[in-house]
Amino acid sequence: MGNNKNVYDIPNKGGNVWPEEICPAYTPRKGATECLKGCWYCRYADFHLKEERALDVGVCKWPEKMV
Repeated sequence: MGNNKNVYDIPNKGGNVWPEEICPAYTPRKGATECLKGCWYCRYADFHLKEERALDVGVCKWPEKMV
């Protein structure tokens, strides 16, 4: 699994997302490098980045802004 490089037609709201997956709702996190458009860098993906240990698989929180 992981590194699927899937491109969604619509956001996978409430579903699992992997770091390299992208969708039309992609909105970069503050400070994200523009050329890296995977879910890991999307402000709608929750990978618990503010926790002690980040997740390998996140959750799509679109349209709720996480950052």
